[in-house]
Amino acid sequence: MRASLAALATVIVVLLLVSMRSGAQSLQTIPLTTGAANSPVVAELFTSQSCSSCPPAEKLFAELAERPDLIVLEWHVDYWDRLVHGRAGAWKDPYSDAAYTARQRQYNRALRNTAGVYTPQAVINGRLETVGSRAGEVARLLDTAPHATASVDITETHVQISAFETPLQQAADVYRLTLLPEQTTAIPRGENRGAILSSRNVVLAAEKIGTYTGDATQLNLRAPASGESCAVIIQEKRGGQLGPILGAAYC
Repeated sequence: MRASLAALATVIVVLLLVSMRSGAQSLQTIPLTTGAANSPVVAELFTSQSCSSCPPAEKLFAELAERPDLIVLEWHVDYWDRLVHGRAGAWKDPYSDAAYTARQRQYNRALRNTAGVYTPQAVINGRLETVGSRAGEVARLLDTAPHATASVDITETHVQISAFETPLQQAADVYRLTLLPEQTTAIPRGENRGAILSSRNVVLAAEKIGTYTGDATQLNLRAPASGESCAVIIQEKRGGQLGPILGAAYC
C-alpha cells in the first residue's frame, strides 16, 4: 500500500510540473508565419510615471510608434503610485489603472509562470516579453514576432476582420482601445521628480466589443473623441492567462 501511495504521489508531482511548465506556453499554437499581408506587430509597454527606470523605455517606444509596421501601446500600471521616495514624496501616475496591472499579471502568468510584475516590461504580440528599455532585445523580438494573423480593416463605423488562416481552438476577444496619441507630463514628485516625460499611445480605456471565432467578422465601432485615437486588437484569453494577439489595427 505504501509503495502504491508513493507511486501515486510521484505521478501527481510529475503532472503538476508538466502543468506548471505548460502555463508558460501560448494557449493555442500559432503558426510562425508572416500572417496576413501588412499585418502589424503589437508592441506593448507596461510602465509608470513613478518608476525611475521607465523613461528610457518610454523614449524607445515613442520612437517605435513612428514605425508603420507596428501597433504600439502604453499601459500605465498602478503599483508604483504609493511608493514614497524620500523627500521627493510620491507621485500618482494620472494614467495608471489597476486593470492594466491585472493585464500585466495575466501576461506574466502565461509567459513567465509567475504573477510577479516589473517595469518597464515589453510584451510583443502577446507571445514574447523582455525589459522594455533593452533596445537591442526589443528589436530582436520584433524581428521574430510575426505569426499567422487575421487582417483587420477599420472604417469610421465598423471593423472588418478576415477569416483566420487556421482553425481556432477557441474564440478570441475583440477589444477597442481608447488611446491618447501624445502626452508630455512634468513630474513634480516621486522618483522622477523634475523629469519631463513624453508618452505615445497611452491606453485610456479597453472595451470588449465582440468575439472572433476565426470566421470573417464585422463589428460596429465607435469613432474616437476629439484629441483621442483608438486601436482594435484580437486576443485569446482563458481564465487568468492572456494568449497571443491574433490581429490588430489603429482606427
